[in-house]
Amino acid sequence: MADTLLFIHGTGVRKDGFDQTMALLRRGLEGKLQIEIEGVCWGPHLGVNVDDRAIEQVLPIALTKADEIGPEEIGVRAALWAELLRDPLLELRMASMRPPAQGVQNAALPGVQAPDMAMIDMVSTVARRVSDPLPGEVKAQDIREPALWLIKQPLLGSAASAAGDPLDTDLVNAVARVIVAKALIGYRNEIGTGPSALYVADDRDRLVQSIVDLFPKTKGLGTWLWSGMKALAEGVATHYGRDRRTGLMNGVSPGVGDILLYERRGDDILAEIENKIVALHEQKKRVVVLGHSLGGIMMVDLLTRSRQAGPLPVTKLITVGSQAPVLFKFDALGTMRLKEALPAGAPYRPWLNFFDRNDFLSFCASRAFPGVAAGIEDFEIESNVSFPEAHSAYFRQPAFYSKIAESWPAP
Repeated sequence: MADTLLFIHGTGVRKDGFDQTMALLRRGLEGKLQIEIEGVCWGPHLGVNVDDRAIEQVLPIALTKADEIGPEEIGVRAALWAELLRDPLLELRMASMRPPAQGVQNAALPGVQAPDMAMIDMVSTVARRVSDPLPGEVKAQDIREPALWLIKQPLLGSAASAAGDPLDTDLVNAVARVIVAKALIGYRNEIGTGPSALYVADDRDRLVQSIVDLFPKTKGLGTWLWSGMKALAEGVATHYGRDRRTGLMNGVSPGVGDILLYERRGDDILAEIENKIVALHEQKKRVVVLGHSLGGIMMVDLLTRSRQAGPLPVTKLITVGSQAPVLFKFDALGTMRLKEALPAGAPYRPWLNFFDRNDFLSFCASRAFPGVAAGIEDFEIESNVSFPEAHSAYFRQPAFYSKIAESWPAP
């Protein structure tokens, strides 16, 4: 009986992507296994196929004409705060890259407090003086803690030294934004919860100003740091605005669209895969299925649902970058329910599941099904590339093919 590896592709894949992955599979397993490699290319005829014009009809006008929108209009403030909520110290990092003000003369003089120590003292004073009520529904204690945290960050002192004057307007405003950003990060829990400063830009700006007001009066108008941050924010905002349309086109059709279609009307896809498996079996071929991403979800669904003719003739299940384990925890799989007894033979085994810590769409299967982990193996691939590329990088990793070969079912 001949062995066949049957590849089931994931969301958003069409003919070119399917052909490329099939070529990679054949090349990667060449010389390792004497098997046939086939696939089910369901995307072109059963997946979502919507043209750009149809998507444009439902996109907000601003997104369909992003090339006509100026940076201010597409959200410089939003882009700046998006970056600060990822890295509150971003502005201080930029400030610290500036050559120290006044060169060697910036050293401490008798009777004159050095800029770094003066800034630390001022932030300490902010932590002591801040009190309720504050704008944006933020509590004083939640500002106090970030201020005390900031005092311990070396970047605070180095930014003040670079400015040369701890009361530099740009610097003080940047420090206030650091404190507010750190506080707001602490509120980011369940979607829709938290203070108005998370959701209302004007409230957030008033909160920043209330922190600035706790410092002594600043000096100068401030341009050196803010102009750099504004340029960064404009670049980010322009990227968001001009690329969002392309991202939505590529993501909604066919990427996200395939997922939604499968969840609502996936029976045709599953039927095509099932028919292919049965046809291979009738040709006296032993079938190992390999499902990538949504293809893995399909195979987990297909192999755990009942058939009048009995279980599908599959010898082994291989999933790559699969969300099936987390969907089980969400109680979102088609057959296996989280709080119900698992059907006989579910989850299907033997099951080899590949994951990569850099692939945010991959999950571990063996720990998802307590008590039935025997026969489920998770294997980590270390692609060392970032997401989203990591989600498709498995097919270019030698360790991926070595593991498939060494764990191939015995005759």
